[in-house]
Amino acid sequence: MKRLISLIIFFSLLMSGCSTAGEWIKEPVTFYYVQRDYQKDMEQVIISEIREASGHRNDIAYLLALYSMGPSNEDLKSPFPRNTSILPTARTPYSIELSLSESAATMTDLTLASACIALTCMELTDVQQVSVICGDRNIIIREDNLLMYMTNTPDVQEETK
Repeated sequence: MKRLISLIIFFSLLMSGCSTAGEWIKEPVTFYYVQRDYQKDMEQVIISEIREASGHRNDIAYLLALYSMGPSNEDLKSPFPRNTSILPTARTPYSIELSLSESAATMTDLTLASACIALTCMELTDVQQVSVICGDRNIIIREDNLLMYMTNTPDVQEETK
């Protein structure tokens, strides 16, 4: 009898959405952030995080504002200083230009932050080039020049005779 009651409760919770299965992401988007302690482990610096974007999948301004709020995963951190706004200022079918607020003007690791936002924009749209403008600096990142993952090549084994 206890087993039957347990099964009924389990299926009731499952059907009501109170389980982890009820947390499905309906319209996922992928954002790229930096690992919180990436200086200790340089193997994985930029890591993706999947977020919900229901109703806003094609609204790049909204998605960039959502990105600016930072990651939900506490192992990740935003590559930009707090309160940095990221605004799309120009867009063509193949490129997007982003303007950063003054809070990012003194960043020393703007290239890493630009790589994160470029990867995010390339995931969100069909662009192949992202231009990040911050004060008098302009970093252009192209999809074909962005090295995503680097591994050591295996040693060449001697041929056996």
